Amino acid sequence: MSILKKLASQTAVYGLSTMLGRFLNYALVPLYLSKFTPAEYGVVSVMFTYASFLAIFFALGLETAFFHFSKQTQQPAKVFATATYTLVFTGFAAILIARWFGPHIMDWMGYPQYPELIEYLVYILSADAVTALGFAWLRQQEKPWTFAWVRLSNIGVNIAANLFLLVIAPAFGDCVINHKTEILGWAFNPTQYTSNFWQSMAHWGLDQAQPHRMIANIFISNLLASAITLPLLSRTFKQLKEGFDVSLIKRMLRYSLPLIIVGLAGMINETLDRLLLKNLLPANIADAETGMYNAFYKLSLVLTLFVQAFRFAAEPFFFGKSGDPDAKETYAYVMRMFVYATGGIYLLTMVFMPWIAPLLMQNPEYYTNARGLSIIPVLLGANVCLGLYYNLSIWFKLSGQTKMGGLIAAMGAIVTLVGNYLFIPEYGFVASAYTTLAAYATLVVLGYLFGQKHYPIPYQVPLLLLTLSVAIVPVVCLPIYFPELPHAINFVLPLIYGAMIYLIETLLKKQHAHR
Repeated sequence: MSILKKLASQTAVYGLSTMLGRFLNYALVPLYLSKFTPAEYGVVSVMFTYASFLAIFFALGLETAFFHFSKQTQQPAKVFATATYTLVFTGFAAILIARWFGPHIMDWMGYPQYPELIEYLVYILSADAVTALGFAWLRQQEKPWTFAWVRLSNIGVNIAANLFLLVIAPAFGDCVINHKTEILGWAFNPTQYTSNFWQSMAHWGLDQAQPHRMIANIFISNLLASAITLPLLSRTFKQLKEGFDVSLIKRMLRYSLPLIIVGLAGMINETLDRLLLKNLLPANIADAETGMYNAFYKLSLVLTLFVQAFRFAAEPFFFGKSGDPDAKETYAYVMRMFVYATGGIYLLTMVFMPWIAPLLMQNPEYYTNARGLSIIPVLLGANVCLGLYYNLSIWFKLSGQTKMGGLIAAMGAIVTLVGNYLFIPEYGFVASAYTTLAAYATLVVLGYLFGQKHYPIPYQVPLLLLTLSVAIVPVVCLPIYFPELPHAINFVLPLIYGAMIYLIETLLKKQHAHR
C-alpha cells in the first residue's frame, strides 16, 4: 500500500499549506477591524459573500472535469488546455460585462458609491478560475510541494499588499505632508522628500487613507495576489500549446455544468445559516447570536482543514486509480483510513476542548457560554459527515452521473433552508448547528444509497459505524450522564480508540492472509 502512503503524505503537505494559509489570512482580520467601521467592513464582507457564490459560476465545474477527462482520454495536457481556453474566454466576457454595466450592478447590490468594486471582483474571480486549473494540474501531476509554495506565495503577496496600501502608504503620506518624524516606529526625516515626485507620492499615500480607497485597496490587494499567481504557474500553462478541442469541451461541459449546482448547494450549506440568523432573529440579539455561532464554528478548524486537505489529495488519486482492477477495494480502504483519522481528530478535539476554547476565543463571554459549548460536538460531527460525503461523492464523478450529484446536493440545501427557517426563530444558533449536521448527514445517506446502486463500492459500513461510535459517543455522553466524573478520565478514551483500531487492523490482516 505504498501508493496510499503517498496519498497520506500529500494530504499532509496540502494540510500544512492550507493551515498556514488560513492562519495568515486570519491575521488580516484584526487589521481590517482596526481600519474600518462595522458598516465599512460590512461592504467588504457582503462583496466577498457574493464572490463565494460567483466563483462557482466562473469555475464552471471544469476543475473536476479536468480530472475525469484526463483519465478518460489519457491526454491531460489537451484537456487542461481546452478547459483553460474556455475559462479565459468566459472570464474575458465577464470582464466586459462588469466594465459596461458595473455601476448598474453595484447599484442593484446597494453600493452605488463603489462602482469600481465589481470590476476588481470580476478580475479576481477570472484570474482565480484559471489558476484553480493550474493548481488542479499540479495535483494531477502529484506535485504537492509546488502547489504549496505557489499557494503560500499568493497569500504572502496579498498580505504584503494589504500592509502597504492600508498601513505604510497612508503613514508615509501623513509623515511627508505634516512633517512628522516617525513612521511605523522608525526615525524619518520628511524634509528630504520635498521634490514634486515625492510630494505627489505623499498625496497619493494620504488618498489611500480615505475610507473609499481603503475598501478598494482590499480588492486591489487580492487582485495583485491573483495576478502574481499566473506567472508562478507559467510552466503549467505551457500545456496551452495543445490547443482547443471543440468536441472535447462540449463533453466536458455536459459533465461539469451540473457540478455548479453541487457547488451552489455546498455554499448554501456552508454560509447561508449566518445570513438567516441575521434576518430571522430579533434585531437586538441577531448580531450576538451570529457572532457566537461564528466563534464556535471556528473550533472545528482542525477537522475542517484536514477534510479540505484530504479532498485536494484524494480527488486526483481517485481518478488516477479508476482504471485499476482493484480500484473499488482501494476506495473502500481509503474510506476506512479516513474514518480512523477523522474519528481520532474528533475525539482529541473534544478531549482538549477545555484548553482549545480559551486559547482560540480569549473572551470568557464566548468560551463559558453553555449554549455555545453544546454545539461543538454537533459541528464536529457535521464536518465528519462532510468528509464522508467527499469520499462517497466519487461515484458520480467517476461514472459521469453528475446530474445525480446535483440532485443529491440540492436535497442537502433544502434541508439547510427548511431547518433554519423552521427552528432559528425559537432555538437561534443551536438550530443552525443541528441543521448543518442534518444537511451533511443527508448528503452521506443519499450519496451512499445512490452510489451503491450505480457504482457499488464495498464499504465496510458496520465497521465504519462502530469506529465512529467509539470515537464520538463516550466523549460526548460521559459529561452529560456522568457530570461528576473528572475530565481527566477522557484522556483514557484516545488510548481505547487507538487500541481498537490496532485490533481491527490486526484481525483484518489475518483474514486477508488466510484467503
